Amino acid sequence: MLDFVTEKESVWELLRRTTKPIALYGMGNGADKILDWCEAQGVQVQGVFASDEFVRGQQFRGFTVEHYDALKARLGEELLVVIAFASERPEVLSRFRQLAEEQEVVAPHLPLFSEEETVSEEWLTKHESELKEVYERLADDESRIVFANTLNYKLSGKISYLFQCETQRREDLRQLIRPDAQESYLDLGAYNGDTIQELGELTDWRWREVIAVEPDRRNCRKLRALAEQLAQRGLAVEVHEKGIWNTVCELSFSDSGGRQSTFMGAQKRAVPVTTIDEVTAGRAISYIKMDVEGAEAQAIDGGAATIKKDKPKLFVAAYHYDVDLFRLPLLLWDLVPEYKIYLRKHPYVPAWELNFLCVL
Repeated sequence: MLDFVTEKESVWELLRRTTKPIALYGMGNGADKILDWCEAQGVQVQGVFASDEFVRGQQFRGFTVEHYDALKARLGEELLVVIAFASERPEVLSRFRQLAEEQEVVAPHLPLFSEEETVSEEWLTKHESELKEVYERLADDESRIVFANTLNYKLSGKISYLFQCETQRREDLRQLIRPDAQESYLDLGAYNGDTIQELGELTDWRWREVIAVEPDRRNCRKLRALAEQLAQRGLAVEVHEKGIWNTVCELSFSDSGGRQSTFMGAQKRAVPVTTIDEVTAGRAISYIKMDVEGAEAQAIDGGAATIKKDKPKLFVAAYHYDVDLFRLPLLLWDLVPEYKIYLRKHPYVPAWELNFLCVL
């Protein structure tokens, strides 16, 4: 038994047994998945609403999209609200909090990739020993709270677990990673250069070198434009238009031009991929950021020599696969047993922006 997982009922069991009218908040892929499940299970959704500024009288899956107040007037004051979209925008998160003060609110945890096995009572039992080991080895009590709250949220869908443990990314970087002017920084999944700019703002725009790896061609154009601007200021950024993996080859890639470009289950076009060990070419690396849309385990495997040799500070995304909650820290401890690994949850609903921060 995992004593730190206190929820016993899944969000799907709640949807089956509730006597309250079920109202879906939001449209899009997440809402489609939830409605598909409800239809398959004979669970009746009785309305769909959107934020006031998005209500245009549109139809979604046979529902007329309503204003929240209009939906309450029709269905009654007590609802089970199911959040069906993701957001990190402060004004939207504030709206979620306000809703949770008025209603019973859940945001079902949905897999990012179709093949993923997600948290359930069976999943918790299956992975009990790994989860317990990581929980006990995490570097501080706050990490253990984040770990427990994440699992309780993923099982129950209750967003209060996320709000109770969130911290601010920049402050965590300042306190735990402590980037400085001597960093040799490897940015994996560099997107449009936003995390290079983050590094600059944390180090007063000083570093030893930056190596940026980004496979999406549209993102990479923006990344190169930033690199050219920084070069005019004497700041070197080496750009690789490649993906990161555990071997040097080509892989099928879905390049959306956004943050969710991925190799996982992708079928769009072939792109070259490299490894941490190959792209660094023996250079000493002091800090690696790794947010590579589900390829984090492969990236660690392909960077084993570099990570063992340099023992760099690491900022690693932990939210693409549920198994990454234990798989990634165990992989890293196998390479560098002395790593202190912290887990932090940065503002987002659902449980995205969950990150491991690793230091000596």
